[in-house]
Amino acid sequence: MDFAEDPDRRLLREAVREACARFPDEYWAERDQSHTFPWEFYAEMAKGGWIGIAIPAEYGGGGGGITEASIVLEEVAASGACMNGASSIHLSIFGMHPVVRHGSAELRQRHLPRVATGDLHVAFGVTEPDAGLDTTAIRTRADRDGAGYRITGRKVWTSKALESERVLLLTRTTPAAQCAKRTDGLTLFLAPLRDPAVAIRPIPKVGRNAVASCEVSYDGLYVDAADRVGEEGRGFTYLLDGLNAERVLVAAEAGFAAADAAMQTHGGFGYASEYHVERYWREARLMRIAPVPQEMVLNYLAEHVLGLPRSY
Repeated sequence: MDFAEDPDRRLLREAVREACARFPDEYWAERDQSHTFPWEFYAEMAKGGWIGIAIPAEYGGGGGGITEASIVLEEVAASGACMNGASSIHLSIFGMHPVVRHGSAELRQRHLPRVATGDLHVAFGVTEPDAGLDTTAIRTRADRDGAGYRITGRKVWTSKALESERVLLLTRTTPAAQCAKRTDGLTLFLAPLRDPAVAIRPIPKVGRNAVASCEVSYDGLYVDAADRVGEEGRGFTYLLDGLNAERVLVAAEAGFAAADAAMQTHGGFGYASEYHVERYWREARLMRIAPVPQEMVLNYLAEHVLGLPRSY
């Protein structure tokens, strides 16, 4: 099998690498220490068209796929920006895929062009303090109110909430006890964040401090039905179109940069490759920076590879 990149992808990689070189380690160290969002870097990525690399061309994006998105984020991470740089842009790059695939034509036209240019910052609101990795156990609810919904609940680890205008927000519209499957009754919204009904509080953490991870509380936030992504009650299925891509991109961000850092720091092959690279991989995945839900991976393998019954 030939793994050589075609000329267009090689040019993409070289262009992103050149742009990232303008932001040395000192830039990222200062942003991390001061807890300051990397606005200059974000603007450079937007100017190059790389934030919109995976947005369809009809909405002003690059029309690329997961491969092109991975190339961009590999180069960002490997440049020394690591997760501070990657986390500032990766949701906009591919996290909006549920909207691309399942949003109404009006919703896509209203928001995707602004995502592609970098003008619209978006966050991802799924994790809750009492649900952990069991997404079906979330309690944030959306109740019908006239032409829209009222959303009440609390999310944690919502990265970029302080900078974002919108959040891809998973809610429960039908109690789990009333659903045939626990994955039913969940509804996805592209909801506003800059609203008096929304309270945002940064969560103290170790590392990746240029991009805050936040606790976000929703106290009766009104969301118009036009901002619902797809049909009511099918949000879990839609969400997977973003989560599955996110796992690939997080691997691209963390894996190559971590392995490269390990090799450079500890002197090449042998001891470094056998021990330190493994340690760097573990740290990159488990440092509470971007936790990978191992339970979801194991559930998928059990059902689709081993042929065992569904576990949820």
